Amino acid sequence: MLKKHRVLFTIITIVLIAIVGIAAIFYARGFKPNIRTGAIGRTGLIVASSIPTGAQVYVDDRLSAATDSNITYLDPKKYQVKIQKDGYTTWQKEVEVKEDLATEVKALLFPLAPEIKPLTTTGATNPVMSPDNQKIVYGVSGPRGGVYILQMESRPFPFRQDTKLLAKNTTAFDFAKATYIWNPNSGELIAHFEGVPTANILLDANKTEQDLRDITASLTSTLNSYEQDYQTRTQTLAITAPDEVKSATAEAQFSVESQSEKSKSANPSPSPKTKTPVNSTLSTLTLTPNPYPTGMMYSPDEEKILYQNRDKQYKVYDLKTKKEYTLPNFDNFINIAWYPDSEHLVVTQNGAISIIEKDGTNKVTVFSGKFEGGSVFTHPSGTRIIVLSTLFQPEGSAPNLYSINLR
Repeated sequence: MLKKHRVLFTIITIVLIAIVGIAAIFYARGFKPNIRTGAIGRTGLIVASSIPTGAQVYVDDRLSAATDSNITYLDPKKYQVKIQKDGYTTWQKEVEVKEDLATEVKALLFPLAPEIKPLTTTGATNPVMSPDNQKIVYGVSGPRGGVYILQMESRPFPFRQDTKLLAKNTTAFDFAKATYIWNPNSGELIAHFEGVPTANILLDANKTEQDLRDITASLTSTLNSYEQDYQTRTQTLAITAPDEVKSATAEAQFSVESQSEKSKSANPSPSPKTKTPVNSTLSTLTLTPNPYPTGMMYSPDEEKILYQNRDKQYKVYDLKTKKEYTLPNFDNFINIAWYPDSEHLVVTQNGAISIIEKDGTNKVTVFSGKFEGGSVFTHPSGTRIIVLSTLFQPEGSAPNLYSINLR
């Protein structure tokens, strides 16, 4: 009899362990029992993270967790998620939770009062960012001036910036009066001087205090090679873009057909931003090669495309998720460009610089004030925005480059 009880007890114990184990597995997978109805519902979860970390996460206005944690056992539906941290902007969005799936939420928060520091003190004219986003070239006037490069690489001590003098001013050339054209690989640049006569000085971006070499005689062929390089690179990238995006861009220059056949069949209207290819009738209007001849601006990770359609509406196409987003219209619009994380965009308007998510939501103004509209640059680390301005300077002073620190 005792032996039978032992066997029965063992069987019951095994069954109970199996039931508890199965229940634990189902519970861990998000199955949640409803005590009232007796039914078992399937749930989802939100994985919330933020930069900086340690922000509070509110789900439907209820404090639910801190960032870098999971919010589990959520019924499948749409929630209003808000992420806050003292001293930083608030992030909020409607988030859909699906059963058995983890919905990832990443919030980029910006300081409410960002620190502003000068990067130059002797003036900086006509600054231009290199195509690899690692260097800014600019001119400085006066007998001690010249053409300088500000290095943008991330460093252990980010407050230290390396400035390199490529060439000094001479009696004939004041580099503060030049405009600058980078070659596509960011290894060299041309300092273009208008006037009589016109001069075009070729400079090596990696050498200091170099001799001046005027390449005006070969300028057309040099710029044509730059243009061809951009064409090759962008058309290689454009292979990944769907046909509906290629044909929707304002430029609409990319096609497997020839341009002549395309103009006969579709006769698309050119965008005002489209640049004429460099040719023998070179003028200052056609000097700078167009880095986006296909009309598609790829994100740094090359997984998203920013473009403007023929109705002048900006759109973002995500190659990974195959989703397209229409960005809102911006008043007093100047420019739009990718932020280094490939998830945000930098929007420049008159008197304001803002950052928005790729879908057009969570617009945050990170700087409001006076700056040169065409001279707004994002550090490749995403830690700061660089602007050309006369902030805190006496009236009539030459503008300088300032860093708006975002971290």
